Amino acid sequence: MNNTHILNRLYQDIQDIILKRQHPVTGLLPASTAITTHGDYTDAWVRDNVYSIMSVWALGLAYRRIGETERSDELCQSTIKLMRGLLQSMMRQSDKVEKFKHTLHAKDALHAKYDTATGLTVVADDAWGHLQIDATSIFLLMIAQMSASGLRIVNTYDEVDFVQNLIYYIAFAYRIPDYGIWERGNKINNGKTEINASSVGMAKAALQALDGFNLFGKNASPRAIVHSIPDGISRARNTLARLLPRESISKEVDSAILSIIGFPAFAVGDKALVKKTRDKIISELGGNYGCKRFLWDGHQTAVEDHSRIHYEHNELTNFKDIESEWPLFFTYLYIQALYDRDDEQAQYYRSKLESIMVEQDGKMLIPELYYLHKDNVAAEKENPHSQPRVPNENLPLVWAQSLFYTGFMIDEGLIELDDLDPCKLRYRSTSTNETQIAVVILAENEQIKQLLANHGVIAETPAEIAPIGVMTANQLVEAYQHLGENPVLGLSGRPRRRMQSLATAKTYQINNNQYLCLSSVQQDSCNYRNYDAELDCEILINEINHINKHWINKQAAVVTYMVTQSMCESAQTKPLFDTLKKLQLRNQFNNVGYASAALALRASCNCQLNLPKLVLNETAFETNLNVGQDTYPFNPAVLKPEFAAQLPELESSDQNCYQHLVTWAVDHSLTSDISLDNSVQFRQLVEACYQIARHKNFWLTARWCFSALGKAHADLADDLSLLCSRNLSILVGTNNLTVLSGDESLLDQEELLHTLDIAAKTPLERTLVQELLVILSYTIRTNTQLFNGVRSIHLHNMLSMCSENSSKQCATMETLAQLSPHQFMQKVQSILENQHRTFDIDVKVSFSRQDGSHEYIAGTHHAMDTDWLLWRSERGLIARFDDDFISAIWQSLAFCKGIVFADHANDKAKLDSEVVRSSMTPGEESFAALVDQLIQEAHPVYYKAALVEVLAIYHNYCQQHEDVKCHDYVVLGDILAKAAYKLVELEGEDSSCQSHLEQLLMRSPETLQHYVTQVLKEQLPN
Repeated sequence: MNNTHILNRLYQDIQDIILKRQHPVTGLLPASTAITTHGDYTDAWVRDNVYSIMSVWALGLAYRRIGETERSDELCQSTIKLMRGLLQSMMRQSDKVEKFKHTLHAKDALHAKYDTATGLTVVADDAWGHLQIDATSIFLLMIAQMSASGLRIVNTYDEVDFVQNLIYYIAFAYRIPDYGIWERGNKINNGKTEINASSVGMAKAALQALDGFNLFGKNASPRAIVHSIPDGISRARNTLARLLPRESISKEVDSAILSIIGFPAFAVGDKALVKKTRDKIISELGGNYGCKRFLWDGHQTAVEDHSRIHYEHNELTNFKDIESEWPLFFTYLYIQALYDRDDEQAQYYRSKLESIMVEQDGKMLIPELYYLHKDNVAAEKENPHSQPRVPNENLPLVWAQSLFYTGFMIDEGLIELDDLDPCKLRYRSTSTNETQIAVVILAENEQIKQLLANHGVIAETPAEIAPIGVMTANQLVEAYQHLGENPVLGLSGRPRRRMQSLATAKTYQINNNQYLCLSSVQQDSCNYRNYDAELDCEILINEINHINKHWINKQAAVVTYMVTQSMCESAQTKPLFDTLKKLQLRNQFNNVGYASAALALRASCNCQLNLPKLVLNETAFETNLNVGQDTYPFNPAVLKPEFAAQLPELESSDQNCYQHLVTWAVDHSLTSDISLDNSVQFRQLVEACYQIARHKNFWLTARWCFSALGKAHADLADDLSLLCSRNLSILVGTNNLTVLSGDESLLDQEELLHTLDIAAKTPLERTLVQELLVILSYTIRTNTQLFNGVRSIHLHNMLSMCSENSSKQCATMETLAQLSPHQFMQKVQSILENQHRTFDIDVKVSFSRQDGSHEYIAGTHHAMDTDWLLWRSERGLIARFDDDFISAIWQSLAFCKGIVFADHANDKAKLDSEVVRSSMTPGEESFAALVDQLIQEAHPVYYKAALVEVLAIYHNYCQQHEDVKCHDYVVLGDILAKAAYKLVELEGEDSSCQSHLEQLLMRSPETLQHYVTQVLKEQLPN
């Protein structure tokens, strides 16, 4: 059969099956013509429309290849009509795009389906899970791919501005919980949103495809170029690396991920991770008729209660092994096999698809899914994959039919692989070239330039590099606030959120003026942390490491660093000068070295922005007052005597300055007058002391002033959301704990500060809690593995660990606040590193040995002088559970009614075996989060750690005695108490201990294991 004959047959099939459904006015397609008990499919879903038109586009390209312009034009115009129909439907909701990009709240989301005939909304904002990042993202991705293939989808500058705002809409996908591709969020269909890998991956692909892309076509007006922020792409990449092969917290595997590890997103560059994920999907979800969506998916099964949307927790296990199988996923596997040039796999999936098609009116159609008849359910549960399945009445699923035709065209050589990926996304997920980083050092003035030269650092002044301008990261934020701005549509530009290192490593042409951008590490110039030279050096090196790892452009990255007068007047500058010199001489990195501003600009990745309304201030950096010259912004002579007499003391030492301020603050508010002529308020004195403290490195005073003045670390809300996007819960407070996770992670800056302020008892505590949040966010970005197994962090517990480690006793906040910011960060990271290092010994050994003889000691095995109570206290402050541990707990539930993480069976902190094992799979992240939540309620911290030990021992005991069965709850606290009583009964009472339990907890883990095992033998007889 020649190609023309095949094309004509395909043309007729696509006309009959797809294009006959296209609405003549809107260009939209109904997902199906079916109206069933499972829903009305006649609406136009965004996702379905984009996938359904892919084969039409592909066929148009195939005709173009053979010079058949008439049909090619017809098909391409049908494609454009649909894409523009979706664009216009979305543009009617521009107010939602504007609101959502600021709030990231589900109720403000774009709608994910529209009326086919009118393009208007069909479901109320709160009546359906509209927030589906993957749907908006696949639309944007295909705008890029189709436009790159020669189609003109976007026609006006208003539309360009709207697409730019859609880029902002999906830019934070890495931390946006959404309803996902299956539209219902959590697998129990309770409408709870989750961060979904398939959404993150599709957004990453769209952001990459559209970065620097001209929507009007190659070499068209620069005004039509849209831009992504590269740090959003790198964070999406990091989130995928952490999530995969999981889809979300409730879905440990999901076939939707096939769309991002291969065609059309090509979002994962790590081939090993792609293989691991695909293998898991095929092995756990693959079937004879397609793949299951996810484990325990009840959708359209014979035992599903169709009268309600949500499931009860205890019914999910009813769907085990009988989940519906979707041929749709074979189409993804078919196309990807073609992209991998794996002919054997491609033919396998093509044959599978052809064998499960259903004939209707002479056409071979792919049904939405295959399900088990009720009569076959029991036999299938007994022997999975043994029973025949029947197609549902939604025939065809146009989305699947379109993808099959698309794969068929590649398979038959009618189109090339590049035709469907003209943006070359499959080559852009990772960089194949070694990143080159040019370091440009700028000196604020000639004196600073000479000072740097004296230390071996080559620098230029802003005057010397003219007409090249210099802007700060904050000014870049300001510039992007105008990009996409459109008053007619009610759209502002990018929300005012900080820029990270990848964005500032580009150079910029704004309104035909060239700019270098100062490194992101130089934001927030008045923050006391920026006056710690050692911290500056470490952060600068880590930022360069980050750029090295995540830069995927062919051009060089440019790190521009400004040395100011204020920095040179700080107490410690030599470490900074030494670091800059090493970077310029390539002593630190082979691919990082000196460059002049002009050379860096020529070699850089230049971003062109057309922003006629933007006016950048001439001064790109703040010049701070010199210490010793006009230190006080008032006349000291007018101060009241009790203040004037102490001014020399304020500059003498950190303690003196701090003590005077604290004493004065008892009787004075910030607005209190402290002068003889009513010209000076206490606030002005505190601000002056803050400046003194920063320059002299009086860290205690600086932190107190920072809090007293009501200052806050910039973008704390973003720091929190980054932590929460990694499924970390942040606990704040001591008595009444506030848990920040899920929806709370979307708090704005003011709301978060209010929450933190309530939890802090003193100004120092307020500052340290904020600083700790900044450190944790920075560390999870630069050293993610330190958080392996951690699902919650209690900020006040972490502060306690820092204090106790400093003096082996309860040190005060004042002692902690005297540490330099660098020392404080080192202390926090050291705690995380030590916990990470001992994690394998403390937990993994405990769950891998089945003979009960394992050693459960970290670091110093059998050390006679180990303080075991302190040892448990340290481990209880941060609970770490790896996947094996979590799976072990789930398995242990089979031996009892449930597990209680407390002293009494009626306590609420319990795992109910029936509920958990019927609603959660052992590898499900939501089960791990539940365990972590329950264990966090145990106090004090050493008791919490001991309960984990008991849990480990209980699991091992069950593994060794598989016939054990407890018909009641296993109460961990009660077992621990009985073990303590046995210890005292056999070994006698220790008068130095306040209780039997304390006596046990001061003994080694082997001792605790011995007595707990004795209790288990009595309570759980074989």
